[in-house]
Amino acid sequence: MKLIRKGKVKDIFETSDNTLIFSFSDRVSAYDVILHDEIPYKGKVLCDFAIFWFKTLKGKNHFRRRVDTNKIEVTKLHMIPIECVVRSYLYGSLYSRYLKHNVKISGTERYFLNGHLPLASKLPELIFDPTTKSYQHDMPLSEPEILNNKIVSRTELSELKKLSLDLFSQVDSMVSRSGFILSDIKFEFGKEPTTGEIILADSIGPDEFRIWNKDDYKVGYIQDSYDKQILRDWLESIGFREEVEKCNNNNTFPDIPKLPPAIIEKVSQRYIDAYERITRSTFSKNS
Repeated sequence: MKLIRKGKVKDIFETSDNTLIFSFSDRVSAYDVILHDEIPYKGKVLCDFAIFWFKTLKGKNHFRRRVDTNKIEVTKLHMIPIECVVRSYLYGSLYSRYLKHNVKISGTERYFLNGHLPLASKLPELIFDPTTKSYQHDMPLSEPEILNNKIVSRTELSELKKLSLDLFSQVDSMVSRSGFILSDIKFEFGKEPTTGEIILADSIGPDEFRIWNKDDYKVGYIQDSYDKQILRDWLESIGFREEVEKCNNNNTFPDIPKLPPAIIEKVSQRYIDAYERITRSTFSKNS
């Protein structure tokens, strides 16, 4: 196998012209920075979750088979350089942009330009909020920017949006039955080399979605998340997010803090709990 990309969370190997191996690691990133500490069992959970969603969701995807504890084989696609984010709540980076009056999402002007929506507000409708796909720092992309830069055609953008909204609804239905709220999720897509058909790619798990307990949800407050938002919240509390933003502007690299053992353990257990509740199966740490 040939290593073709060492990502923030997973490594990608090429085995032939049309086959890739995804190797999920215990690495964790926040604000597009890879942290020094790892999260136990994270790679295994992400691998198990990816297989679950690829087998469960309706529609085509590039999954082929599992090849190891934390590895899957997928069909190599012509990846579309857009991260297709769908949001149902005003949270995370969208809330930060909202506070700065910097939301450029088609069709949202009527409720983002008037009034003062609190943190974690339920949005009036699902929002398609794509970003760049970068190995350093993902940036919001408006639909006009996507078309003006000819990243995809108008027809392809419409298909990406339709697929993303449909997949959100499918994931949301299963997450809701498990007592969770799906706040937002990121999808990636690629084109089949022979047909050009756009299909689901990459993976789906706690690194791609933000979920909250229904019973704990309270508008206006930071939510207790079953994903790496716990880690982001702690990093923000010590000023790391602000430091990252300054470093991005100055083309420098931030000092990476050491994670407290309690945060590492909590994030690891939350990943496992999310998997077991949503899939309704017991997570195996060893196989």
